Amino acid sequence: MEYPVSLNALLESTDLKYRWINIGRGIRSINSELFDAIETCHTPYPWPLAYQAWFALIVWNPSKEQEHTIWFFKLPLDEQGLIIPQARDMLIKELLVMLGIVSTKQASQSSLYTFDPDDDQKAAIHAKVSKMLAEPPSAWYQAVHNYLSDEKSGITWPSLGLQGFADIVERSSEKQINSLLANAISWVDAPVFEAVCNFLKNKKISNHLASAITTRIQQALTNASEEGEALPDSFFCSGITANAQAEITGPFIKCIHAVLTSQAGTHSTVLQNIGLYCWATLKQGELMKVYLDKLASLPDGQAVFNQQIADLMFIPDMRPLVLAQFRNPERSEKLGIAIGGFMSQIRG
Repeated sequence: MEYPVSLNALLESTDLKYRWINIGRGIRSINSELFDAIETCHTPYPWPLAYQAWFALIVWNPSKEQEHTIWFFKLPLDEQGLIIPQARDMLIKELLVMLGIVSTKQASQSSLYTFDPDDDQKAAIHAKVSKMLAEPPSAWYQAVHNYLSDEKSGITWPSLGLQGFADIVERSSEKQINSLLANAISWVDAPVFEAVCNFLKNKKISNHLASAITTRIQQALTNASEEGEALPDSFFCSGITANAQAEITGPFIKCIHAVLTSQAGTHSTVLQNIGLYCWATLKQGELMKVYLDKLASLPDGQAVFNQQIADLMFIPDMRPLVLAQFRNPERSEKLGIAIGGFMSQIRG
């Protein structure tokens, strides 16, 4: 048979409706025009992770919107961040089977290009799809809403379902939910703060909500400094990345700087999460210089530095900013040594 020349062309040839959603570096919708430019190799994948494009495809019959299907795919990228055409063509053939257009006798049932997302990603995607298709939220929604609405509700957070938090956060653009979250951020226990923030990193949150999160992080840093009440790295990772898709404001830039110059900024997990989700913020002021200095000072050694630098430089438009710091005559001695180690690895 003659195969379609693109994934979009294949889907347009059916009676199905569909949506593309990015998974790597935070969940984002991908419109059909952008996906077309990506899969035809006219533009690099905007959110590469481990040299691959990670995305979901949602398909449904317009007459049966309650019966949708979600697939999770990954495709390798070349050195320029472009989709490798041969891999895309293989995925087209696999999708023909998945859609039932080609029988399994004509093609392999196993897939090289599917993956199983983690629980947070699954919950976030299901919340996004249910809202997109005007379906009701999960059965966990109301209990989580009641808990976040009243500090003295008597509801214990371990009894709440992860999907309920995902459903609440997916509706964070609604005025009432936005206010509810901004208020609750100030008093919820650290594990709940982390759960909420882990979902917020997939949303473009309001300045009001972002400010509440930044205030909570600053308070935690102050408590750690003055009273020795240090919270786990996961608290700072989730809090910082909750602002990943928000407007970059002065207070958030100061917050990132405060974390980088705190004890938390000496831990590889925190630095890796900043690079993974908040790379755009590193373009601001002196943050890139501070960030690279912290990476170079990690006790984990050269391997973490090399991995993080390679990851950052693979993101479209980040390479020149990283190289500018490589050439900075005011760079620290530790950074100079780490850069030398990185360059030696590249040369082999």
